[in-house]
Amino acid sequence: MPTAEHPPRIPATRKEEGLWLLERLVPGEGVNNVPGVALRVAGRLDRAVLQEAVAQLVRRYDTLRTVFHADDTRLTKSVLAAVPVRLEGEDCADVEAGLRELITRPFVLDGTPLLRVGLFHGPEHDSVGVAVHHLIFDGTSMSIFLEELAAAYDAVRAGDLPDAGAPVPLWPESEPKPESLAFWREHLRNFDAGGPGLWCGGQESAQPTLRGEQLVRPFSAEAKDVVTALQKELKAPDVVVLLAAYYLLLHAHGAGPDLAVGFPVNVRSQQAQRAIGYHVNIVPLRVRIDPAETFRGFSRRVRDLFFEAIAHADVPMDVLLPEVARAGSSWRTTLFRHVFNYLPFGGRAATSIGGASAEVVEIDPGHSKFDLEFVILPSAEESRVKAVYGAEVLDRGEVELLLERYDALLVAAASAPDRPLRELDGWGATDHAVLGTPGRPAGTDTVLTAIARHVTENPGAPAVVTDEGVTSYRDLWRAASAVTTLLADAGTGPGDVVAVAVPRGPDLAAAILGSWLAGATVTTDVTDAKSVLGAEEISYAVTVTVDPDASAVSPDGPAQPGVTHRELADSVRPVAGLVAGRPVLWLSAAVPELLLALTTGAPLVVAPDAARTDGHLLAGLLTRHDVGVVHATPAVWARVAEHLGEAARGRTTLIGAEPAPGPLVRTLRALEADVHTVFPFGGRWVLADGVPVAGLGAEVVAPDGRRLPLGVRGELKLGGSATGVLAHWRTDGTLHVHGPLDRQLTFGGTRVDLATVEDALTAHTDVVAAAVTVRPGAAELVAVVQAPDKPQLAAELARHAETVLPPVARPAWYLRVDALPETTTHAVDREAVAELVTGAAPAPETPAETAPDATTGAVVAMFGQLLKRTDVTEDTNFFASGGHSLLAAQLVQRIQKQTGVRLKLSAAFSHPTPAALAELITERGSTR
Repeated sequence: MPTAEHPPRIPATRKEEGLWLLERLVPGEGVNNVPGVALRVAGRLDRAVLQEAVAQLVRRYDTLRTVFHADDTRLTKSVLAAVPVRLEGEDCADVEAGLRELITRPFVLDGTPLLRVGLFHGPEHDSVGVAVHHLIFDGTSMSIFLEELAAAYDAVRAGDLPDAGAPVPLWPESEPKPESLAFWREHLRNFDAGGPGLWCGGQESAQPTLRGEQLVRPFSAEAKDVVTALQKELKAPDVVVLLAAYYLLLHAHGAGPDLAVGFPVNVRSQQAQRAIGYHVNIVPLRVRIDPAETFRGFSRRVRDLFFEAIAHADVPMDVLLPEVARAGSSWRTTLFRHVFNYLPFGGRAATSIGGASAEVVEIDPGHSKFDLEFVILPSAEESRVKAVYGAEVLDRGEVELLLERYDALLVAAASAPDRPLRELDGWGATDHAVLGTPGRPAGTDTVLTAIARHVTENPGAPAVVTDEGVTSYRDLWRAASAVTTLLADAGTGPGDVVAVAVPRGPDLAAAILGSWLAGATVTTDVTDAKSVLGAEEISYAVTVTVDPDASAVSPDGPAQPGVTHRELADSVRPVAGLVAGRPVLWLSAAVPELLLALTTGAPLVVAPDAARTDGHLLAGLLTRHDVGVVHATPAVWARVAEHLGEAARGRTTLIGAEPAPGPLVRTLRALEADVHTVFPFGGRWVLADGVPVAGLGAEVVAPDGRRLPLGVRGELKLGGSATGVLAHWRTDGTLHVHGPLDRQLTFGGTRVDLATVEDALTAHTDVVAAAVTVRPGAAELVAVVQAPDKPQLAAELARHAETVLPPVARPAWYLRVDALPETTTHAVDREAVAELVTGAAPAPETPAETAPDATTGAVVAMFGQLLKRTDVTEDTNFFASGGHSLLAAQLVQRIQKQTGVRLKLSAAFSHPTPAALAELITERGSTR
């Protein structure tokens, strides 16, 4: 029976349950600690007086005596008659460490107080730290509490009696008005909460931690002035102007065009402005961005939406969740990933306590519930913007650039409010400084003039080395000249196409160079070729009395289909610096390997085909010929790496054709090899990852053709031609290539890099190689793995994926093969992989204990009840069928109630179907 000591417990509100959900997702992390503050006092405070002042406030406010009780199935709350809050920090020697520990220490929802206060004595000043749980506090509450704490301290210090007035009761928020619910339903109609994320930042982690960081930047004087000017010109408050610019910043980085931004609204009534508690609703402000619209028109639309949303802010976000369709399995409970906040007067003003001035200092609790939040801190002296960001998604450098571009975007909008949005310059000063500087100019050499120079300067040097002998530069040039004569006799010359079908060796080198010297374009496709050169057509016995003039070949003429001689030379130059005169191994038929050696005057060592599969043979070649540079595909490197041993030390290993798998890179670096990634495009190496591209007109562009700034992913264009490759600029002006665009997918607004998924799977000890593709007709991933045929392999890989990949990036099923299919160039044959998946079905497992039908049926029934659907099957994805995080919490509660098996909330995300959950329930039940 409830008593004063044990008051009745009442159910938590939907909004409070939303906070509890995060507690369950990342338990023990303090994710709901309000950003803590410290009062830095220019003097000494009396500990006993401060203790009594805190006690007075706790006695006065029911909110500060509100405690919560969480068990496995529900959250309840009650208001205690008395709550002891002991002042902490008495014996703390390190003030900064003590304050941080006080503020970041998690609260436990077990009926204990959700308020902590500490007094820390420093050498020059005292510090009062305040830590509170969000369930009973918000930002406004913190300001009120600090003011009243200072007043209470001064009163107790002056000898005033404690306030004996009636306690201030909890301020009850009203139920959402029907017209507000109708507004938000219409506002969010057909909204996809899983829309595109930003084109910067990384992939989500396997298990979210909500780790966050903060960065503060003052507005430039110009930006501050233009915001004031725009207010007057657009007849909109500064918060609207700044919010409009934030939308455009997000849109320029990939969000939208239909996007929602969260905006915190204080929902206290006029009579309750001094109420302490959690009285903020974060409303989803959804806009559609039309690049043809002007900033003036867009700002007016944002202004109208802003005021409408404020008028209907009585609906908590958690009530709106069921109104929006969601796809995929994500832990996110929100309708948005990005938040915009505005704190008048620059946040919390300075105060005084005990007759001494006190500065309010905010202490970062180290968490962020959103990918990015901009908090505007305006003031007459210096307006600032604070960026709070998810450290798992964005890094500090990326956020610094975002803040810089935000400032620049405001200035650009003010200078041309009637210009279409697509024409606004949203680049920051750093972007212009790095990418606006002309790159290295294109070289004057073609590959032919470079090779001719080595023929002249060192004609007897070895050019091509085989087991049968050595061909010098002089002899190779003569052989190439013979090919030129042969083609001329056949009527083949400038503008014609020559197909070369010769094995690796001196003949192939001579055929390629001779065709180029004739002005012809070289290809391996005989379909449209005027001449075809095979081994029979080439003879070194031909005596050439007149060497062809390499400089007579036009640099702008085609060397290969779509590639000019100048472009071919420029593409080799960045990589050529890695050669340093050392022999280059010719392990494939790649033209760049030939050019990498011959344009630098190095020997080209021809490797037998068997070296692509025999690591011992390859190691012998490297050692015997002192090879300095080796290029191979990831598939070839994976086969030979473990047998290279000491032979790899000091060699430059180039991984090409596909993105380099992380485990492979780590293996080669462990052998002390110098590892680089090269990307082939149109028969040339367009870059070594991280090496500047010279003379190729490199740009990274958005889908609409806009040039993208530093750190923003887009398609790489070279010389105006699309490459089909995703890349971004680094801050040093170099490029980073992510891989083919068709290997970058988006599920539920989350980017999934298939190469990253493959890397994660190959980290499993049984997996030699992996190829991941999308199952035809279904938005799910399938992994084809080269691994031993063993029972429970798929189950083991699924468990492994849970630990290293976010739910959206985990394959739905696995197909084991003895070897991955390869193309003739020894890259993974993606088309063949897709055909394997199309013709196969998920392999039946032989589980240690098959999930009983009754368990699966029970979970299917729970899905149906929670989702309010009658079409649920054992393969229905909870989140793709309308489920969200709050419903997931109810799901695991029902599972525990009906089966006795306790699951973490994260299990609903990693096992989103009844079949998967039933198997997990059976597994956990058998080990209880």
